[in-house]
Amino acid sequence: MGRASRTGVAEGYRDDPDAVSLHTTPDDYTYDDAPEITGLPPSYADSEADSSAAAVVPIRHVPPPTTRTDHNNPGFRNGKPVVCETTTYMDPRYDTDPVFLEETIRSCAQSAPVPLVYIMGTHKETIKKGDKKETREITDFRIVVNLQRYLRRNFDDRDFSSMELVTVENGEKTHRGTITKVRAPGAKQDIEVGTQKATLTEWCHRYCASPRMLRTFRLRRIITGFDEVQLKNRIEGVIRATNYRGHINITFPIEDKNVDIYTSNRINQWRLKNWICWIFYLTFLWIFTWPYLFFATKRYAIVRAEWPFSFTDGHGNKTYTTVSEEQWFEKWHVAIRRLALDRYQGEASEEMMNGVIARPADPPMPGTVSTGHAGVDSAMGLLTQGFQVARAIQGGGNLGRGLQGGLGYDC
Repeated sequence: MGRASRTGVAEGYRDDPDAVSLHTTPDDYTYDDAPEITGLPPSYADSEADSSAAAVVPIRHVPPPTTRTDHNNPGFRNGKPVVCETTTYMDPRYDTDPVFLEETIRSCAQSAPVPLVYIMGTHKETIKKGDKKETREITDFRIVVNLQRYLRRNFDDRDFSSMELVTVENGEKTHRGTITKVRAPGAKQDIEVGTQKATLTEWCHRYCASPRMLRTFRLRRIITGFDEVQLKNRIEGVIRATNYRGHINITFPIEDKNVDIYTSNRINQWRLKNWICWIFYLTFLWIFTWPYLFFATKRYAIVRAEWPFSFTDGHGNKTYTTVSEEQWFEKWHVAIRRLALDRYQGEASEEMMNGVIARPADPPMPGTVSTGHAGVDSAMGLLTQGFQVARAIQGGGNLGRGLQGGLGYDC
């Protein structure tokens, strides 16, 4: 994942995205134009029996993982995918050696975060069980694309020249060795009174000089100059052009966006062990420990590594680190469309997507027949549509949708 090797640094703890944690900090400190396709395809809800002759074999190739999150078995929280956002470290030298702490922060900053494009298509399906009806959500496709290489100039994994390591401004509200977010002394919003902002070296000395036993120091890796809205609209448009009528959810989670350094003591060791966290939650001991950890922990979130997808100068001119959002879309939209038609689920590497683009044609719509004979294909299409209408009438569903067809509509 491009993390720089660090000699003499103890192996860090790693968060499990599906585990419950005793982290006690607030939410921001949590350790949550396409080619025309003709024809009238049936719904994703068509059963295998009804379209066995036209069944499309989905992609079986599983690309090697490029992230710490297992996208073949993802977790979701509040409808959003859960990724490994935070890596935690603990070493006694971080507690008292500001030089060693600063070297570690600068080394970790050279590893870029992992921005992901998470493309999901779902629909709801109602099934009769005796006299009762049960509605369940069906995932039609789930495509995950890694954008990390687009944050480095010339796509060089060793290049971090575009990254800028900065400390917070005096007027910015954040954790400054405090329990809650505050501004620097003498600063009110954009009006600052006093000295210049502290450097990373000064903050490292403040952290190591603190007598408080429970302390955390956070490095935030953020991505700047990335237009999520534009890319989201373009991707949704190319999928809708396939006559897909389900629910499309496109999000941009970021993996490895935080590095947390904890002071080395028994309490912090316990709070980072998942099995201990579960014991406290199941026995409701968290009711007593949560307030204690919240008020006893001093937090430092004053440095961030800014990785730009694009730069904007004083005249409003934009320069991209590698390619623009539109260039990325033009390169990969064919692969995204075909993977959606294949009902692919998992992480799609660029090597794999290049192979998908190299195919001679789009895959057939699910439930359609492609024999190469126009008359036979048309007859089979009308027969399949008849099955759709019959199922819509029998199940009390939307007859209009049965007549209209389309992929993945609710039924």
